[in-house]
Amino acid sequence: MFSLQIKDIEVLNCEYGKNTINLEQFAIDICNHFMTTFCQVAYVKTYVQEVPWQRLHEDGVPHIHSFICVPDGIRFCEAEQCRNGPLVVFAGIKDLKLMKTTQSGFEGFYKNEHTTLPERHDRILCGELFCKWSYGECKDFDFDCIWKKIRECILEAFAGPPDCGEYSPSYQKTVNCIQMLVLSRLLWLPARKIGLFHRWSIVCLCSSLPPKSCDSATVPSYPFPPSGGHYRSTFTCDNVSIYHCCS
Repeated sequence: MFSLQIKDIEVLNCEYGKNTINLEQFAIDICNHFMTTFCQVAYVKTYVQEVPWQRLHEDGVPHIHSFICVPDGIRFCEAEQCRNGPLVVFAGIKDLKLMKTTQSGFEGFYKNEHTTLPERHDRILCGELFCKWSYGECKDFDFDCIWKKIRECILEAFAGPPDCGEYSPSYQKTVNCIQMLVLSRLLWLPARKIGLFHRWSIVCLCSSLPPKSCDSATVPSYPFPPSGGHYRSTFTCDNVSIYHCCS
């Protein structure tokens, strides 16, 4: 059965590949095929991602057979359907690596008697973004246009204007700004839910540290945040709920 499924997908790719212009439609075609062909199938879930291959060039001459993978955000999608149920489509961006060399702080967070982490007003911030959204019950959408618009929103909210940038008091605030901008510009999406998962690392600017020649007995303690971690955020516009999880 497994080998049959693989061959079916290969045949679908050959039959519909010339007419399929995006990942989402190909995932939908696969779901429809298995639901209409095999009566014993009760549930289908399809995952498709785009591999950003570019042809190698040497002195401006394209190579005859060699390519290089140059990801600047990998596009992916999921389509799932239960027997006698609606077809639901998700899409997203992953492995989008972003960095700000300044105008990123960490301040205004909750503090109590156990807090040792000082506030920072400038730091280098880099992260790997995973963003996923839902189209709800699938209808006729311009999937390519929506994906490009959401990617533009992510870059705009993260970086700010090109001539001056934009300060963010925390990475969590940046994540929320991305979600709010996407939801405000794509109000017509039926399922306005944006989930973001980040692998991030932080480099603090430590110009205030004493020189190495100082006596160790007089050097104060400088607690630093962890060098990396994960941050997950889900924002749903319909009922204005926010869920954050750090690890």
